[in-house]
Amino acid sequence: MSRGFFLLAFLILFVSAVSASVVIENDEKLTNITNADHPSWSPDGKMIVYAANQAIWVMNSDGSGQKKLYDGMAWEGDPVFNDDGTEIYFAAESKKAYSARYISIHMMNADGSNGLKLTESADSREPSVNPDGSRLAYASRASGNYDIWTMASNGTDNIRLTDGDGDETSSSWNPEGNTIVYSSSGDIFIIDIDAVRPIGLIQDTYNNVEPAYSPDGETIAYASDVGGDYDLWLMNPTGSSQVKLTSDLSSEKAPAWSPDGRKIAYVSNRDGEYNIWVMTLGDEEIEFELTEKTVDIEENQINNTQLIKLREYAIKEPREFIGIVLLFSFVFVVFIVGSFMRKIS
Repeated sequence: MSRGFFLLAFLILFVSAVSASVVIENDEKLTNITNADHPSWSPDGKMIVYAANQAIWVMNSDGSGQKKLYDGMAWEGDPVFNDDGTEIYFAAESKKAYSARYISIHMMNADGSNGLKLTESADSREPSVNPDGSRLAYASRASGNYDIWTMASNGTDNIRLTDGDGDETSSSWNPEGNTIVYSSSGDIFIIDIDAVRPIGLIQDTYNNVEPAYSPDGETIAYASDVGGDYDLWLMNPTGSSQVKLTSDLSSEKAPAWSPDGRKIAYVSNRDGEYNIWVMTLGDEEIEFELTEKTVDIEENQINNTQLIKLREYAIKEPREFIGIVLLFSFVFVVFIVGSFMRKIS
């Protein structure tokens, strides 16, 4: 292998990492409460429903008009609007006589009236509504650990979709309603609703959680603790390229796309308590650069040939490799500083 090959390969990976960027035009804190979680937009983008202090709350998308919508004096969370905004699905702690408490999925009108329980007995939570509103995906312990299930919007026709060894949670439908992305033991997978096996998008040593399809299906937002604290990331639907959105010394989680794809609601504890924030993305189309990572649908393996060759080169020629890393690190710093100066000028 020539030294030029490794220089070129390293440059390709470096450019892929720095050139796929996203401009955040605005980032605003909407709530001032404790333990806020799980924001979800109404289909018209005018309202956000969320959980806080073991109750279900709702507010206008600019943060005004905050009010407690439902409080059954037990734990309630994971709220989400249905497809036309007239109903809200959520999870709540339930109890039957002579039995232990469990979490079940409920539905109610958007004004908090006419509550109805949809699941019984086993813990079931995190409802996610498919695009036409006919079915829900959710996480359930009906078969032991958490698996992804689907059911009709009225609670009937329950079908188990996944059966992994770990807990599978945080499901999100693609716009066509035929694929679901979810998290399992810190990795992120997708599965077709008629498929037998899932496809791994991210499988590493970090915790990658709470994936959410964008409205056009071209991007998946998720949270990852790659840097220590959780930050928000974006990736393309194949998982072959990722872009980091936040870099605060705090935790940012639970991303939820606005219907127009321009905003992401999320939770952050950057001010001490977890609250709802909303970031507005720039008008630029998110373009993910080509990387060496590909997904083999048949074998569900990642092809990292170039990275393996780079690792072998680093072992055989450590001095030269360190020199190359330092060189491109310097170029990276110059690139970032230059971009920052252009933004503020």
